Amino acid sequence: MTITAVANQKGGVGKTATAVNVGGALAAGGGRVLLVDLDPQGHLTSALRLPAAQGATLAAALTGSWTGRPGQLVVTHSETAAGGRLDVVPTALEMFTVGRELDRMRAREQRLARLLAPLAPDYDRVLVDCPPSLDILTDNALTAANDLIVPVQAEDSSLHALRLLLGQVAAVDADLRDTPLRLLGVVVSLLRRPPSTLARTVLEHLQHQPDLPLLATVPLGVVVAEAWRSGVTVAEYAPGSEHAEIYRQLAVTITKDAG
Repeated sequence: MTITAVANQKGGVGKTATAVNVGGALAAGGGRVLLVDLDPQGHLTSALRLPAAQGATLAAALTGSWTGRPGQLVVTHSETAAGGRLDVVPTALEMFTVGRELDRMRAREQRLARLLAPLAPDYDRVLVDCPPSLDILTDNALTAANDLIVPVQAEDSSLHALRLLLGQVAAVDADLRDTPLRLLGVVVSLLRRPPSTLARTVLEHLQHQPDLPLLATVPLGVVVAEAWRSGVTVAEYAPGSEHAEIYRQLAVTITKDAG
């Protein structure tokens, strides 16, 4: 099981769309995929038309107030003709207070890793949709993950946010991990056509980052929003679309990198 964090503390850069649609592409190709909605705002949960969890919740599991089997947190979203499966651990309203509770606990950054470990036989890939902040929840994702995808927009503020995130990754590597987190690369989302002069400048900068490859550019388009509105992935909603092919190729790329 490979755990991939999808992270950027800047909001509105396509984190959830990346997690959902890469997951959908992997499942469409026969993969057993788990999406974890670590963001208290719950965009991934709502994008797939899932109710916020109650009782046995991710929040309760992270804080130890619920100690059941991790598999009880999982909801199946869809199964594919290729034999793949897309499962989800939904968020819960209590996630808004989890950070404060974890701050008082020992081994607080390892909670997610310990929670996911028993699920290893059941999944090929776990994608963790991180909150738009560099907080204890994001640290949990960076500690649990094998690798990292960073969604950005082609704008200067995204470059600044990227530098801050990479600083956080370095700190987590130094303090909390036995081996460095593998940086798969950057996904540029919501790219307008034709790109502006600023966008072209940012793209050129991203293309010359040797340690953080540019994995894909995802153009702004209605198909992602329409799939979201329908509660399904782009692979399910419009499998022949340009966006479905982009996410399919991205899924292939990260799978090869994992090998």
